[in-house]
Amino acid sequence: MKQNKPYYRSFSSYLKEKFGCKVFRVSLDAGFTCPNRDGTLGYGGCAYCSPEGSWNREISRLKLNEQVEKGIERAEKRYGAQKFIAYFQAFTNTYAPVSELKEIYDRVLSMSDRFVGLAIGTRPDCIDDEKLKMISEYKTMGYDVWIEYGLQSSNEKTLELINRKHGIKVFDEAVLLTKKYEINVAVHVIIGLPGEGMEDVHNTANYVADLPIDGVKLHNLNIVKNTLMAKWYRERRITVLSLDEYANLAVDFLERIKADIIVQRLVAESSRDSLIAPKWSLDKSAVINYINKIFSERNSYQGRLYKQRGDEM
Repeated sequence: MKQNKPYYRSFSSYLKEKFGCKVFRVSLDAGFTCPNRDGTLGYGGCAYCSPEGSWNREISRLKLNEQVEKGIERAEKRYGAQKFIAYFQAFTNTYAPVSELKEIYDRVLSMSDRFVGLAIGTRPDCIDDEKLKMISEYKTMGYDVWIEYGLQSSNEKTLELINRKHGIKVFDEAVLLTKKYEINVAVHVIIGLPGEGMEDVHNTANYVADLPIDGVKLHNLNIVKNTLMAKWYRERRITVLSLDEYANLAVDFLERIKADIIVQRLVAESSRDSLIAPKWSLDKSAVINYINKIFSERNSYQGRLYKQRGDEM
């Protein structure tokens, strides 16, 4: 039977509905570091994280105004975007005093009157009331505001293995505190982490489903150069998923979360020169098409198993 409605609630459809045109994120590196790199919590960062903290090293080398200019130009030409979200992506983008954060956010948003949103990627242990109050003020200015927290897995042993340097309790607290300020929350999850199987993915999906969140970003595990995982991969201590394995687990995940959670990403993005494996993740469209194929074969959709799970509780 042909599926008439979308298999999942995409970010592009949410933005089109909200703004009436094509909206695209402009990825930015504002020069922040991370407490897991500067010695506050540890050195070297998470086991999977590139030393550049961003998949696009060319952008990272540019000044902020150049990043904005080139990001907007690229999105216009390649995707026909008309409005934009300033996306602070590299490293931990709340890891600075409030006054410094506000100055950077203000400066970037003032660079284009076509910015309609602000998205901030950060760690759950780098947020507090003062920062959230400041960030929430951008909502009153009319911006669509998102804070993106890296969860990666709900398995505490996995978090320790990949050197996250925080646990689930800290994550829970950050999400609840953020929602107190009515800021949109997106959660990052990695499928295919070392030692994890189907049960772990399902457990993480069920955990995410019960959080008061607005969006999710799914990533396959990418092995990139100059990371601890690259060393493990060379030593054959870890493997990566095939496209078929990942797509099936991604559909498993989406079936278990609420239907109204916005799916902001379905595949990890790494530069061609930094990616070691899997090479299939370089073709984003092919991955998304494969995920859609699995949905079609199952005659399924986002949230299909969420209600069933709730009824059984």
